[in-house]
Order: sequence, then C-alpha cells, then structure tokens
Amino acid sequence: MHQPFGQLPRPNPAVASVIAAAAAHVEQSLEQNEQEPTPDTDYPQIPPSSDGDLAAGDILEVVDEGDFLPLDEGGWQDGDSYECVSGGVVDDGSEYLAFYKSFRYVSRPPAVGRWGIFFVKRRCVALAKDMYFTTGHPFTDCLDGLTAFLYAHELYHYRFDAHCLQMEGSGGVPVYRPYRRFIKGQPVSEWHEESIANFYGLRALQAQKFNYAQSITDFLWDLVACSPGAYAGGIEKKREQSRRKDQMSLQAAQRVARPGVLPWNDLMYSTIRVGTNMNRTRESSLGALMHLDHCPVYWIDFVRGGKSVMAPYVASVDEVNNGFIKRYLGGVLDHHSDHRYYRIDNGEKVKLPNPHRPDLTNPEFHNILAKAGMTSTQFYKERQRTSVWRKGVPRNPPLDPRVLPQGGQ
Repeated sequence: MHQPFGQLPRPNPAVASVIAAAAAHVEQSLEQNEQEPTPDTDYPQIPPSSDGDLAAGDILEVVDEGDFLPLDEGGWQDGDSYECVSGGVVDDGSEYLAFYKSFRYVSRPPAVGRWGIFFVKRRCVALAKDMYFTTGHPFTDCLDGLTAFLYAHELYHYRFDAHCLQMEGSGGVPVYRPYRRFIKGQPVSEWHEESIANFYGLRALQAQKFNYAQSITDFLWDLVACSPGAYAGGIEKKREQSRRKDQMSLQAAQRVARPGVLPWNDLMYSTIRVGTNMNRTRESSLGALMHLDHCPVYWIDFVRGGKSVMAPYVASVDEVNNGFIKRYLGGVLDHHSDHRYYRIDNGEKVKLPNPHRPDLTNPEFHNILAKAGMTSTQFYKERQRTSVWRKGVPRNPPLDPRVLPQGGQ
C-alpha cells in the first residue's frame, strides 16, 4: 500500500521564511497599500477559556514539526467511545479536518510564526477510525487515504495564493486579499475554490501509482458529496470544474477591474485563470521559489489542561435510540431481555445501546448503521435534513442493509 506520508514535504523553515518575507515586501508596496486583514474564518474555532485566561498547563496549540509519519492505532480499542468527524465535514466542509494558512498571515494565530497546511490531528485520527470501521481496511491505510485527499485539497489553496502573489509582485495591484474578503461575504454555494480543491483531492486518490482501495475512495467521495454548498461540487466532472474555474477567476478579476478599461480587465481575468489549474508534477506557471513542495505541512492540535479541545462530532445514545432508530427508521419493539431489540423498516433487527451510558461505542454505532444501509456521512446528512429526526420521518424508501466488513465487526 502506498504511504503518502513519505510523499509529503518536510517543512523547510528557511524557504518558508523567504516566501513569507517576500509576501510581506510585495504587500507593503501594493497599489492602495492594501493592508486590511482578511478574516481567518477558514481556521478552526478554538473555544476560549471559561474565565478568559489560560489556566496552568493550558496550551492553545501544539504543532508537530517532526517527520510526518503514519500514526498507528495503538491506544484505542474497538470498545472506545464513538468519535466521528463526518458530521463536522457535512456542516463545515473539509476545513473541519485540515486548513491552509497563507504565508501572508505568518505572524498571526493559529501557529504564530508558521504558515502552510495544518492537519487537525484529533479529527483526522477520528475520521480514519470511522473509515476503518466502515471499510474494513487497516487504520493506517485509511489515514493515508484521508491525508492524501486533504493534502491535495489544501495544496490547491496554496497554489492559487502563490499565483496571486506572483501577479501582485509584477503587477502592483492587490488580488488575493480583495478576493478572499469578497468570497467570505458570499453564500457557501459560491465558494468555487472549495469545489475545485475537493475535485483535486478526489483525483489524487484515483492516481494509479497510489493504488488506494476503492472502498476508501468511495468513502471520501461520499463525504464530499454530502458536504455543504460548493464543497459538494467536488464530485462534478472536469468540464463542470472548468466552469467553476471561470467563475472563480471572474470573482477575483472583478475585485481589481477598472471600469471602462476592457483590455486591462480581460488581461487580468486571463492571467488569474491560469492560476486556477494545478499539476503536481509540472507547474510551469509557478516560479522556483513558490514550488508546490515548498508549502510546509504540519500536524496541529489544540490542547487545554493536557487534553485536546478539538472534540469530534458525536451522537448521544438517547438520540440514536429515540430519534434515529424509533423515528427515522420506524423501529418497533421486537423483544427485550437484558437489552431491547427493535425491528426497523427494512426488516433488520437492531439492539438498542444501553440507555444508561451517555456515549456509543464504535462497533455498536457502525453495526446499527450497517443494518440501516447507511454510512456515518449519510447519517449526519440525514440528521441535518430531518432537523435531528423530526421532519420527513420515517424515511421512505428503506435501504437494504449494508454488509459490515470484517475489520469493522
């Protein structure tokens, strides 16, 4: 199995520092002295301390600068509490798992003094566990596939940022910051950059040299399909992505357009459009300094009192029993002994988790989903659609049960 961790560039502090310094110099000299900060809403939102101050032992961020080696599944058991992340992706998109921080904001949090691609460690590990229980493939293979997808997604954001900086350095007008401010004011359906980034992420999984199992690719395809707004557009074909690149270029070009100067506006649009394509093996439009491999990659976690505060999305036992099984799946009591057993809409019999425990375990949650014919991503998408199992229930039509792979039993 291909291990993408070995293909990810190790951070090169010297080159990263030169790129950040070059960006600062360019931005200082831009026309109109464009210095207004762009809101960093792509970054994870970290809950503040309850009293507004850091307690002893509190660390708001931890960045791993070591070799980006695969994590093994040591330290967790099949019976551990269920911690899933697909619900966060359904709500917030891929940036729930990883984010790109521009070299333009190197002096700002999170990770002050660093820029690049940051994988949120707690959440990536939780989703890789979910993939393991769903696909039956080894945890490390699932984590490899996930990071390959996320790396290509976030690398696309760097690709466009780097292209804009080159334009700004030669043209003297701001492009990137005005574009980002405009995008953040638009509905998620207009965030075409996210659709294109997800497209490149899925395409990275399909590269023959990576040889990822089809079920891993299918899991991530489904995750993209259930994502919000333009994020879901990542499953669209290449022709539709070209249309989105046109729209993205127009969004950026209109921020620097000059009324009545058609040649200028056409030139800006066509030059920006060049920067919407990405080829990891041949990037002829990026200079040597801005090479794709020069974008650093890190693990990051946010810790308080020695524990991560990036808690994955979960579902309570009460919600699964009374909302999902009884209302959404139309479950009716079949019999009970030490546990209650319900017959659901497709004829399968499921055991209700113990109501005296607040959390589900990984095996029992995935067993219920398999009998319902669903994945965790579909569970959270339907949770959203039904307003937490209150509208449009029970479901119609039922789904055939899904075979739970050996690794997920």
